[in-house]
Amino acid sequence: MISLNNQQKELLFDYCLGITSEAESAQAQELIFSNEQAAKFVNSIKASLSPLESITPEECPAELAEGTIWRIKQTLRTSQVGLNELLKAEQKRKPGFWYDIFGRLATAAVFVIVGSALITGGKIATNYARQMSWQTKCGSQMAGLFNGLSNYRNDNNGQMPTLASAAGSPWWKVGDQGSEDVSNTRRMWVLARNGYVKHDAFMCPATKPSCDFTCNPKEYNDFPKRVYVSYSFRIGCPKAGLEKMGRQVIIADMSPIFMNISAAEKELNVNLSDALMKKNSPNHGGRGQNVLFCDGSVVFVKGHTVDVSMDDIYTIQGKQTYQGVEVPTSEADVFLAP
Repeated sequence: MISLNNQQKELLFDYCLGITSEAESAQAQELIFSNEQAAKFVNSIKASLSPLESITPEECPAELAEGTIWRIKQTLRTSQVGLNELLKAEQKRKPGFWYDIFGRLATAAVFVIVGSALITGGKIATNYARQMSWQTKCGSQMAGLFNGLSNYRNDNNGQMPTLASAAGSPWWKVGDQGSEDVSNTRRMWVLARNGYVKHDAFMCPATKPSCDFTCNPKEYNDFPKRVYVSYSFRIGCPKAGLEKMGRQVIIADMSPIFMNISAAEKELNVNLSDALMKKNSPNHGGRGQNVLFCDGSVVFVKGHTVDVSMDDIYTIQGKQTYQGVEVPTSEADVFLAP
């Protein structure tokens, strides 16, 4: 049995934490497969970390996150000033031989520590700023969708986009281009097909795919693929104008309940669980979701409920299992899918 060196142990430890690159992960897997001690080492680490799996993560309050970012910036600014003063003071001293050796080491250590803090703090601040920017752009984009809806209604006697579908038709087969209406997204695709909104306006800025989304909307009956729509739309919207609906949600960030479904599947079977009910939309890192109301306002909420009614916008009241054909029993029960 070949003993592991410190570098290999560090690689395996990082692999267990899930922070290795693709190349490092492949290296770690090869080491585990070829070295029995490596396999035992990994198993012991995973056994030590297993209790963490039972911990339910709690969302960090926005005010705490903002306060943390502010404190990081203040600490980095103070550390940089202190470092500059330390270096100036050290430069005035007459170095001896041993002082010169150890002084160089100490100075290098200070640079490593402060540099690491600057990089880490900078990454945190940059990521937070990026997330907030995407959240704001997402809300603005939803407001643009509302304008498209309003213009459509003005041209169609106050009616919302509707498609004829038989009772019991599925609403989850996004991307199906057949003649039958089998997805809830086709109604909104009408806006893109008729030029009321751009076809890429239905993708949250935080989830846009790396590939370009270019197409002629008139050639499609629905979104070309599931990846090109990251919002969920209300099922069961009445034909009456938006003002008849009160202040209810009509669009929101992608539902966490149905985010992994595919039109290629033959059937849908989703069972609600406590963990699933606590999840927020994946669009903004699970922090919450933007929701668009019938009056055109957009609000970012941290949960599935948006008013005192405590109505879950992503589920139907009393339903625990979904086959993809369910509809609300009343207009008061808002249900956004898929």
